Amino acid sequence: MAKMIVSNQRTEEMVGNLEILSPEYRQYVGNQAQRMAWSLQDGDVLVLPMTPDEYFLGYVTGLLGIDRTAIEVIVPASGRHGDGILSRDRLMDPEFYGRLERTVRASDICEVFPFHFDSTVAALSRKLGLDRVTPGFAFLEKGGGRLLNSKATFHALAGGTGVAVPPAKVCSVKEQAEEFLWEELLSRGRPAIVKRDFHVAGFGNEVISPVPGVEPVGALRTVVAADREALNAYLAERWDWLSDDDRSPVVVEHYFADSLPLCAEFSLGEEGIELAGHGAMRMEPVLNGHIWPAPTAELPGFDDFLEQARRLCGAVHAVGYRGVVTVDAILTTDRGILINEFNCRVSGSTHAYHIGERIVGGILGAERVIVEQRRCTFPPITAAVKALTEAGLAYDHATRTGVLLTVPDNSESGGFGEYCVVAKDAAHAERLEAALGELFATHGK
Repeated sequence: MAKMIVSNQRTEEMVGNLEILSPEYRQYVGNQAQRMAWSLQDGDVLVLPMTPDEYFLGYVTGLLGIDRTAIEVIVPASGRHGDGILSRDRLMDPEFYGRLERTVRASDICEVFPFHFDSTVAALSRKLGLDRVTPGFAFLEKGGGRLLNSKATFHALAGGTGVAVPPAKVCSVKEQAEEFLWEELLSRGRPAIVKRDFHVAGFGNEVISPVPGVEPVGALRTVVAADREALNAYLAERWDWLSDDDRSPVVVEHYFADSLPLCAEFSLGEEGIELAGHGAMRMEPVLNGHIWPAPTAELPGFDDFLEQARRLCGAVHAVGYRGVVTVDAILTTDRGILINEFNCRVSGSTHAYHIGERIVGGILGAERVIVEQRRCTFPPITAAVKALTEAGLAYDHATRTGVLLTVPDNSESGGFGEYCVVAKDAAHAERLEAALGELFATHGK
């Protein structure tokens, strides 16, 4: 069954005002959008914000064992936010829509698979007549995608389903946030993390600590507020940014320093809820990669975490959402696991699960581990693949181990590339990563 893949990695409904994203970051996520090519199957249509490298597409389809000529790639004209973001003006452009409609009809598309099923993708799906074949479309068309992208909504559903979360408060006004921050957290020596209601990958988060030296894992920075006056000054400066000019609530949580970020991914279909897998997040200090499966899976409380995550997904399923759900959590220093967020959309893990299922095969953990790293500097993709092959590091179907370049580095200054290492175990993955680092250290841009 052919599908229309829309790699809208950042949308108006994910981050609020797209103008808060720097031009460099927009280019980065536009390049990052190519990772959804790992979800391709014969007959699919792939909508990307930027024209992909043709060699990279051949590399991906070759590893997936599908026909590159059976794949159609469409890129709309650049929009008001540049060419790195698939913004509404680009996706609803009449010329682009005309080409997409002709391609969809010719390809017999029967499924819509966007990164984020926002109102723009919903409108596009209805115009193309794909609403009838999209599970959960009525919920998505009525703004369900935006509703479930909200951190405030997460806390409401977490409270209703009784899952274990960090002490937190959803604050609609600055005074409410100040009181909770000071009275419940900072004055008791507890650091806090404040979160924009809409953002991704930790880029909308900041840590506030009563003492210096707290690392901002999963946030942009740490701010020290040793007294209430310093806290007031911080909120006066940052409240408009945090609240999107008072249009959205702000989530305030107890921040657990030195915790390990975890995630579990589920697929919600008409038939029910299925676990896709689980992993640990690599934070530098915001999300910059994953390790699958989670190295903490043998902990006594891990099965309970998965059960609580499934219960939370049950509430999401009950309201009509169908698609991917990623549940994020932290393993605290006392070995407790607390759920602190969910994302009801395709995630930064989804492509790796597809790689694991369709290329690697077997059971992750029992047979293989996958380690991902982002923000890497590679040579041009042709030279990078050649270097991997000559060094004996390229992924080998026979051994089911090696390196896959999941996103090419298309930045002149470097730092836009991503890779996945497939290894027999964690120690093997560490050796492969070290060899890869040495290889590309001698092969500059």
